[in-house]
Amino acid sequence: MPSTLWSAPTPQPNSVSVTTSSFTTAALTDISPAVCGIMAGIINAGTRIRLHASGNYTATTTASALTWGFYLTQEGSAISATASAALAATASTLAVVATAWPFILDYSGLFNAVAVSQNATTGKITGQGYSLLPASLTTFTGPVPMPQTAAARTVTQTATITGLNTMMNLVAMLGITVATNTGFSNVVVDELTCELLG
Repeated sequence: MPSTLWSAPTPQPNSVSVTTSSFTTAALTDISPAVCGIMAGIINAGTRIRLHASGNYTATTTASALTWGFYLTQEGSAISATASAALAATASTLAVVATAWPFILDYSGLFNAVAVSQNATTGKITGQGYSLLPASLTTFTGPVPMPQTAAARTVTQTATITGLNTMMNLVAMLGITVATNTGFSNVVVDELTCELLG
């Protein structure tokens, strides 16, 4: 049956860069510059989502192992390696000695099914993206596909992964895990954009 479908960015006050310089070793940390909220009920089966992030980081040694990723989390909840839906994450990569070297991350996904109740296992999304991580101030490595396995391209809601409960307000987040926090000075995120397409 014909219907009108819209494409629009989600509301987000992302007008300034945000610097994060404190990391708990091996803990997933939200480095989003602003809240990218997705209102309950606007996602349908067939809705597409596009996420884009860019910024830079500074490190004084190559000892820090970094994993970057996009996550969906229920509004009011902190980013979590167990409860957030990990849409796409890079492989753990050693930082390079860098001063404000740039990175770009992109993801596109399709909601295959939406939630029918809290903690139901019906919410499902399939997607993939790529990372452009710095090789120098003026060059990137990659693009490198993310997620790193074919199986990880499909994420399903479970009793613990509540970030795909489309009946609740959700937040798209950019996260980083610093597995070894030695000499990783800071990360600056200039942009995090979330766009939904009918």
